Formats: sequence, structure tokens, C-alpha cells
Amino acid sequence: MGAALSALLAGCATAPPQAVAAPTRAVVSGPTNLRMFAEQSRLSGEAIADLVPSTQPGCSAAVGKVGIVVWAAAAGLADHAAGIPVTTETRFDIASVSKQFTATAILMLQRDGLISLSDPISDYVDDLPWWGAEVTLDQLMHHTSRIPDYWVELDDIGIGFTEPADQQVTVDAIRREQALVPGTGFDYSNSNYVLLAEVVGRVSGLPLPEFLAERIFAPLGLDMVLAPTLHAPDIALSYDDDLSLQEAGWTSYGHTGIITTPSELVRWGDQYRTGDIIQDDFDSGAVLQDDGELYAAGMNIQEDGDLAHKGRMGGFISAFTVSADRETVIAVMCNGHLSNRNGISDRLWAIWDPHSAE
Repeated sequence: MGAALSALLAGCATAPPQAVAAPTRAVVSGPTNLRMFAEQSRLSGEAIADLVPSTQPGCSAAVGKVGIVVWAAAAGLADHAAGIPVTTETRFDIASVSKQFTATAILMLQRDGLISLSDPISDYVDDLPWWGAEVTLDQLMHHTSRIPDYWVELDDIGIGFTEPADQQVTVDAIRREQALVPGTGFDYSNSNYVLLAEVVGRVSGLPLPEFLAERIFAPLGLDMVLAPTLHAPDIALSYDDDLSLQEAGWTSYGHTGIITTPSELVRWGDQYRTGDIIQDDFDSGAVLQDDGELYAAGMNIQEDGDLAHKGRMGGFISAFTVSADRETVIAVMCNGHLSNRNGISDRLWAIWDPHSAE
């Protein structure tokens, strides 16, 4: 199945045409000669049109098969006040889906012989509390450090979501956390990945945004940038429940902040199949969560073998899934806090996953 699909797609890997924006319907794009997916594409277009109101903040989605974008569509509004629609070229902050890139950077440095996951974080970040000598990079990557999430400390000192807080302010907030969360095992915390970003910068000599650009984005030809709160005409605005703008003031990274489109994200997702940058060490040390899933290097491993991660930062919400055979990748991005990210992802998965009907 894998070799046959790869051969078929290799012969029709033409660049998708630009989508024509229309606020009253879903905009669908993709290689028009991929007729083998005509029915799935039709059903997918209906799904996103059904689930995304044309007058509300919007969503964009894409499907990849062995690294080729075979379908993409968008609906709803990127700028509600101006009535500007989301298209398949609209960019979003993918929020916590960014974590897999930070984890990948750490694993690359370990392969380079520059770090070990068994190293304590205090080897790379100065002036941490007592726990710095005990918490390892492995525990940060797999969310078993029990370090509280930084937003609690920021909130305690009066820095709300819309107030300025850069990487340094965020790291300093983490430094003030004297006590770890009681208990053992998995406890999801964004602080873990902020600290991993600091490790990348200290060891490589490049801040994480530059490291990702040089070592991952450019080599793979991906149109991605790590730039939290970046504003540009092609980036959707972020909306709260009441359709008010929800513009973040926090610009820390490692846990969030990659700006891209669903089509680019599904192209990246083929790394879990090809293994050029994501390799066998990806799931080494994965830890069990309460829901029965494993947490690996910035991704959940579901009980059926699928990989998945979701993200939320302000009004930006996202969902990213890779099939157990690693051949199918689905990405959904929305710019409204109440957008139906999960409904879209579930409908698309039922249409495109070859094992969904089993």
C-alpha cells in the first residue's frame, strides 16, 4: 500500500493552485489531477463548509498523503471586522503543536553529541531553584518534571495574557517557582518547553527561532517561522468567545509560537514516515498518561498508534494528527476560541484515514 501510494502521488506532485477567497463558502484547493481522492475531497469540502459559519472566525485544514498535500480548504473569516475570509494561504499560530519542533531540536543536539537527555536543566539554565539540579531534560520533554506552568506565576504578579512578557520575563517567572507540583508522573506544563528552548539557545549558540529556521525549516523547504504574536496581512486575527480580539502580549517560545498554514504542517508531518529529521529516538522514553496515551517528543501516541497533538493560544486553536502507518497527516487551524476544531478533525479523519472503517 505505502509504495503504491507513493508512486502514484510522485507522478502528480504539482503545486496546489492559489485558493480564490470567498466568505460565503468553503474554499478548496489541491492538486487537481489527484482524481484518486475525488470523493474524499468532495466530502471534506462539505465537512468544513458545514462546520465553519461563513460569518464567524474561520478555520483552514489540509490533508497530506506520503508528503503530498492532496486536499486543502478554508472557510470563515480571518478578519471579522473587515470581512476578510480565511483562505488556504492564511497563516495561524499553531500554539502547542509547536512543541514537537522544540523536542526535535533537543534530539538533534543529543545526536550531535552536545547534550544528553539525562542532563539536569541546571547545566544549561542558570539561577534555578533547588530543583534545577534534579530535573532532567528528559523530564522536561515528557512533562514529568512537575514544574508549575509559568502562567500561574505571571498571573500572580499581575501580568495578564495581553500584557507584555517576553522569553526572559517568562524564564524569570519559572525561576521563582520554588515548589514542584505534588505527586509523580505526567503533568503537562508549558514551562518545560520554555526551558528546553533555553537549552537549544545555550548549546547551539542560536536562539530557538534561528535554530529551527536553519536546521529544520530551510532544509525541508517549509514556510514556517517561530515568531509569537507576529502580525502580517496573511496571518489571521485571534478572537475570543465574544468575537473580541484576543491579542497575546506573551512572546515566549518553545511551547508555542510557530506561524504557518495547514498545508505546510502536513508536509512537515511526513517526517514521521521518512525519518530524515525525526528518527527512532522520537518515542524513546515516552511516558504513560492518565488517558492511556503515551507522551513522546512533543506528540501524543494514541493507543491505536496514531500520533496527535492539539494547541490553544488565545483564539488560535489547532489539531494535528498522523496515522499509525504514518502515511496520512491532517492539520486543522482556527482563529476563534469557540471554533469547532475537534469536529473538523474528527470528520476529516473519518474520511481520510484508511483504517477508520475497519
